[in-house]
Amino acid sequence: MFKDYYACRVWLESFIPQTYSRENLGLERIEYLLKLLGNPEKKFKSIHVGGTSGKGSTCFYIARILQLKKYKIGLHLSPHLVYIGERMQINGKEISVSRLVRLINEIKPLVEQMRASQLGKPSYFEILVALSFKYFADSKVDFAVVEVGLGGRLDATNVLQPQIALITNVGLDHTEILGNSVEKIAEEKAGIIKNGVPVVTGVLPSSGSLTSGKALKIIEKVAKAKKSKLITLDTRSIEKSAKIDIFKPSSIYKETLRDTSSQLAFSNKLLAIMAVSELKIRLSSRIVKKAFSESLEGRFEEIDRGVILDGAHNTDKIQFLISNIKYQISNTLRANKSESRSKRRSSRRARTINGVILVLAFKKGKDWKKIIDLLVKNLPVKKVIATKFYGATDTGFFAAIDPEEIAKYVSSIKYKVLSIETYDNSHEAVFNALNSTQPSNHPTTQRILVTGSLYLVGEARTLWKLPEF
Repeated sequence: MFKDYYACRVWLESFIPQTYSRENLGLERIEYLLKLLGNPEKKFKSIHVGGTSGKGSTCFYIARILQLKKYKIGLHLSPHLVYIGERMQINGKEISVSRLVRLINEIKPLVEQMRASQLGKPSYFEILVALSFKYFADSKVDFAVVEVGLGGRLDATNVLQPQIALITNVGLDHTEILGNSVEKIAEEKAGIIKNGVPVVTGVLPSSGSLTSGKALKIIEKVAKAKKSKLITLDTRSIEKSAKIDIFKPSSIYKETLRDTSSQLAFSNKLLAIMAVSELKIRLSSRIVKKAFSESLEGRFEEIDRGVILDGAHNTDKIQFLISNIKYQISNTLRANKSESRSKRRSSRRARTINGVILVLAFKKGKDWKKIIDLLVKNLPVKKVIATKFYGATDTGFFAAIDPEEIAKYVSSIKYKVLSIETYDNSHEAVFNALNSTQPSNHPTTQRILVTGSLYLVGEARTLWKLPEF
């Protein structure tokens, strides 16, 4: 019998494999565990969201919209930043520590029972999915919005029979497990499509890009075979989405969405609106505007003035992040110039780009060298601080790239950085970045960007927001 959160966490993390491969995926164990729990996944309606990038934020926006429509909404996200209970929320509130401990005590005998079975013990992620579904069923939610963990077809969340499925986009990530081509990854993502269940996707046709065109063909093929209605949404702009009735130029959403600076956030919001509308739930501009007034933690989160936390960990997400940073800097420059018209000296000083300080850590298996190339090539980087995270991941321990290896690569690239430092402790790395900034009494274009991994962001975030446990 566990008495506190820390004992629960130690027990849960004992189910994280030392090495993770495709063999760790599959539905047999989660199906059996859920059967032992009385099949809670069959006791609530669900919305299932997969894709390479933006699926967490899309889930967050869908949940916000439905909550504001007075539905009781469960939200399952992964991974968590700090507290395991972030993965299971109801109406925007994480499960309490005491409730989580009670649930884990309830599931523990069943998990131990499975150890001796032919199927063997469930994984860390499978236990957490089962806990989420049990929590949602016990709480009698109207809908659960559920983010896919990895891939789709063999992901533990794919036991759901949802009201609607979403595939945000398809890109190259987790290639060592899902396959090394967009087509193979698209097949895995399309595995969440169920017979007769509508599916919404932001995957673009061939006019978007060659790779996305190939991915969409796979999704179209699976949807046709499953007799599922497929709604494809061109999320590049509100005008390109205008062929969908709810996004006509006269739509109530046009002005609400037009001010969204991030292309990825824009896409996520469009998909969220489309999914809820497909459920025949009427929306208003007031509801939508309020739903989009908050964002998911750790996703382009300005935690302090000039300090941005963003868990981007693949090249697609990094490119969106770069666009966001450039947009923010240009806005600051314009604002400074406008405010200083009568003070030439002040204006000249304000227009100086003080640069970006990168605090970086990466999970093994990511295309981290290409991520560094993109960041250093496209942003005015003046300093790189390489570090590592120590938290357990869903797929293994000690998963971070060594900071010295990161620093060695940064020093070798042609886009030279003025300063490179390494820290084994991510908090020390962030403190160094904070101490490196130039004090200023006026708005500045200087930025500290903590990125490369959600696990790094989770550790760094505790410098500003301590967990309650």
